[in-house]
Amino acid sequence: MYLIYSESFRLMSEEISKIIENETTIITYDLNEISLEEVLLEATYVSMFNEKKIIIVKNASFFTAQKEKEENLEKLLAYMEKPISLTTLIFTTYEKIDMRKKITKTFNEKFKIITLENLTKNDLLTKTKDLLFKHKFKIETDALDYIIEACQNNYDLIYNEIQKLFLYYEKPSTVLSKDVKEIISKSIQDNNFKFIEAVVNKNLRKAVLLLDDLYKLKIEPLVLIRLLAREYRLMYQVKFLMSQGYYKKEIGKQLKMQEWQIDKLSRNSSSYYEEDLKNFIQKIAELDYKIVSGNDDKFLIFKTFLLETF
Repeated sequence: MYLIYSESFRLMSEEISKIIENETTIITYDLNEISLEEVLLEATYVSMFNEKKIIIVKNASFFTAQKEKEENLEKLLAYMEKPISLTTLIFTTYEKIDMRKKITKTFNEKFKIITLENLTKNDLLTKTKDLLFKHKFKIETDALDYIIEACQNNYDLIYNEIQKLFLYYEKPSTVLSKDVKEIISKSIQDNNFKFIEAVVNKNLRKAVLLLDDLYKLKIEPLVLIRLLAREYRLMYQVKFLMSQGYYKKEIGKQLKMQEWQIDKLSRNSSSYYEEDLKNFIQKIAELDYKIVSGNDDKFLIFKTFLLETF
């Protein structure tokens, strides 16, 4: 059994791929859609051929600060005492794990918790170079720096932009700085974060216009959704901690952020109640699942979500 936490969709996917390797029987569940009890029923079911299977369980929020029915947690604790050897369970969450909870402590004692922290600048340089090398590309140093800065050190965005380079060049090639500045729009950084700010500030008209621009730039909607989810989670955490009497400096240390960032999050969260923020985080999770599991136009689903929500 594994529990994986990351804010990055791409890092999460890569880690799951390492665990899965060449297994063929893979089942994916989302706990926003079905109950934990149903997942455990599947985990305990063994086929007549004794086949191994991997079950990926998304949005395992009961390992975070969120609450879950005690009866469900007791069933999971019971399963953890006698797990089925033919079943590999992989729980995932984009929310920070709460190590104070009994369920998390017990899991940590018996199984593996993998925390994928956001990559440092040096990590991103190495990982991006390795990704290019794997596809038989080299890259000029200036070009590599430009990509990482334009994508605000966000690995999901960087990965998305690298895919454009693969389409532009023939293998093998050296990626040139002058080409990168043409292929990767200078407005990526501005538009992504202007879009997040427009949504957070409930400026629907501006948000929809920016979303249309991002569609033309071929930005992956899931990247935007997860940036949005992260922003609302941080807003909720800042609002909650401030309501508990913490000072901004203390909150900054706890969230590993600078005071000016806490100021901004505090301002943005002032027009929301705590419950509103929690509800919006839940809605974004549901939107994420709808886009991942469906075949409809992703940007249309996202735009419809914004129009119906605000």
